[in-house]
Amino acid sequence: MDYDHIFRMFGAGVADLVEGVSKLSHLSKLARDNNTASRTVEADRLHTMFLAMADARAVLIKLADRLHNMNTIEALPLVKQQRFAKETMEIFVPLANRLGIASWKDHLENICFKHLNPEEHKELSSKLLMSFDEALLTSTLHNLDKSLRDEGISYHSLSGRHKSLYSIYSKMIKKNLTMDDVHDIHGLRLVVETEEDCYRALDIVHKLWPRVTGRFKDYICHPKLNGYRSLHTVIMCEGVHPFEIQIRTKEMHLQAEYGFAAHWRYKEGGCRHSFVLQMVEWARWVLTWQCETLSKERPSSLSSSVGIRPPCPFPLHSEDCSYSYSRQCNYEGPIFVIMLEHDKMSVQELPANSTVVDLMERVGANSPRWSPCSFPLKEELRPRVNHKPISDPNRKLSMGDVVELTPALPDKSLSEYREEIQRMYERGGFALATTPRS
Repeated sequence: MDYDHIFRMFGAGVADLVEGVSKLSHLSKLARDNNTASRTVEADRLHTMFLAMADARAVLIKLADRLHNMNTIEALPLVKQQRFAKETMEIFVPLANRLGIASWKDHLENICFKHLNPEEHKELSSKLLMSFDEALLTSTLHNLDKSLRDEGISYHSLSGRHKSLYSIYSKMIKKNLTMDDVHDIHGLRLVVETEEDCYRALDIVHKLWPRVTGRFKDYICHPKLNGYRSLHTVIMCEGVHPFEIQIRTKEMHLQAEYGFAAHWRYKEGGCRHSFVLQMVEWARWVLTWQCETLSKERPSSLSSSVGIRPPCPFPLHSEDCSYSYSRQCNYEGPIFVIMLEHDKMSVQELPANSTVVDLMERVGANSPRWSPCSFPLKEELRPRVNHKPISDPNRKLSMGDVVELTPALPDKSLSEYREEIQRMYERGGFALATTPRS
């Protein structure tokens, strides 16, 4: 069904979402076929473009669709399994991370790990299963719960946790560790009421079990660059089993789970564009409002303050809300477009308000077949924007536009058209017609 049909049946909101999901699907396929996301700079541009060009809900729908597909990936031939896993790891895992959906990110990573590195996955899974001691975890939880109650410290939650399989593997590779050297594989997470209770609970933990020297980290006094705040300590249960214990307040936990748009920067190595930050903030801000309808305990703002301010009167914003800018909040920010030339795809970064001519000037230095000034006379040889030939070289490009610079017609080979373009260029034939051709 086309856009107009969906619009008539379901309205503009649904039609826009379907269109957004369709465009994301098309661009992700182009990236997969051209291996674009494996190149760091272009991958970052691609992720940014995905967030900037579509409603955050469209990105969520596409992520949910990919999550479902990955859960049924076993039905595909082995070659397709690996191809989809590679695409998911390079495109959709970073998107889930930037939107702060940790559970989806971990799930996608683990499935991809299984299909991209089957031997390592099998070996690590076996070791992880052997290292898990349910009785020890239950005993540790019981002892800490009893001691907290005896000291009059109330808490919001106390639960066991373990590091995801792919996270363990990544840490081992990055730091050249064995699995025995990774001390935060198994652990506990304690969520208390106040900051003072964090330190009181920490004191109890260190009285119950011997601590591992050099493994205590106070992220409350010294937050991470992404704003994360918590107490981390590693203790030795029964003298032989390392356990990481995380202690934080309820507000710290909410911020860690849903807040701070800069979180993905810390994980992914940073990004220079404030525009990118704003688009990620915008996307996560929309998601937070949607989450707020499900739980009153979730934050309604991603501001940099530690406290959680009252919710904005949806869909408007309070005057002091830092997210009161529009979706395209920074009009001076860059735009990213997909360029297809000779069956190769690249993601080009251009200044705001750039035109097709600007793009052609950029690629013209490396491609003598294209005029940096104007279009060839023949319509079929002109650049195509979103699969349609254009007549105005000064047409402004928008975020996510697909610009094709390779002519493709069924009645002549590509090489013939390349030769014809070259001849036209040498004759000075790259000029817009001012009078109709006879």
